[in-house]
Amino acid sequence: MMTKPRCLLIANFAPLSSIWDMGRGMRTALENADVSVMEYLRSDFPNEGLNRIMVKMIAEFKGPRFVLDINANENYRVQNGSLYDAYRLPRMSFITDSPLRHMAKIQAMPEHSILGLVDGDFPDILADFPCPSRCQIPFPHAGPPPAPAPLSNDQRDIPVLFVGNITSAPSQDDFLTRHGGSDTGLRKALSQAVEAARETDAPLYALCKAALPGKSPQDWLAATNDLESHLISTRRIALLNSLKHHKIVYCGVIDPSLRTALPGTMEDRGAVTFEDAADLMGRARVLINSSPSFRNGAHERVFYGLSRGASVVTEPSRFLTPAQATTLGITPLPFAADRAATAIDQAMARTDDDRHTAQAHYARTHTWTQRMETVLTCLKDQFWTTP
Repeated sequence: MMTKPRCLLIANFAPLSSIWDMGRGMRTALENADVSVMEYLRSDFPNEGLNRIMVKMIAEFKGPRFVLDINANENYRVQNGSLYDAYRLPRMSFITDSPLRHMAKIQAMPEHSILGLVDGDFPDILADFPCPSRCQIPFPHAGPPPAPAPLSNDQRDIPVLFVGNITSAPSQDDFLTRHGGSDTGLRKALSQAVEAARETDAPLYALCKAALPGKSPQDWLAATNDLESHLISTRRIALLNSLKHHKIVYCGVIDPSLRTALPGTMEDRGAVTFEDAADLMGRARVLINSSPSFRNGAHERVFYGLSRGASVVTEPSRFLTPAQATTLGITPLPFAADRAATAIDQAMARTDDDRHTAQAHYARTHTWTQRMETVLTCLKDQFWTTP
């Protein structure tokens, strides 16, 4: 019988973000898979000495072992090489966003590593930014097991919940000037990229790359990050204004310069921890999730909302077929924000029986348990069966 695997989980203490909760979900899934987990809690005050001690402990274990971290942090070096390569210690890094947001850290990853990518389009990005990692695997966002005894529709006192920050971002004109300068042709191509980003599910990186054919990958990286920031901010503002006649409970950070652009009718709860937001999802009939970054993936709020029994209205994505989305209780948001109310009404019409069916399907397909099965299979194939 194979020795019980061991894992050092480098978790991020960030209660206002989902990262901490996702780390806990992955730990539970690993322990349920009979993996022994030792946790190092990372914060804005990193303790490199303690981390190295724990890495050494896991590295010296003679059985199957690995490190699991989030967003390619803790890239420690030893003797001009990677600490992980020196120990031949496999490392899996869950990249929670576009890899463009973490590229410098990703390119510092060891050879003894796996990159988990949340969107099916993201391998195309890494083709332009080679990194040492031995393999990349699909690792979509997920959620915890369904909450027991979810509330019925009649018991849910929040009609519509909207969770997500609204931060300052480049305006469209700023975006065009920053990346197109005074070149009329580039500005036109970039304007078309913005329009396509708003009206289709085309990958943002591919749009910027096509609009800037003579530029470098670093230029495409910068343009895509700016386009993503612009799209998120403007999309959320447009959606909230289109739903100003609905009873919306909003949770998130709002940049003071943008507050006047938002309707005064929503109930603003401000910034809450992700755990508190998940509790509110358990009281909501409908959860709105606007995360237009993922055109071939899904945001974690989608699955945490499903785990709490909410009907989820979220951005269109190629990750799920329309039939799969319907079975899960997911309604796509229209690209036109002024038609969002139609999607809300459709989600409101879902019955308690629909909710129970959706939760059962979710439990079989999109929890951290399913995601960790992929990781453990890759470790066995790529690292644990080789000398």
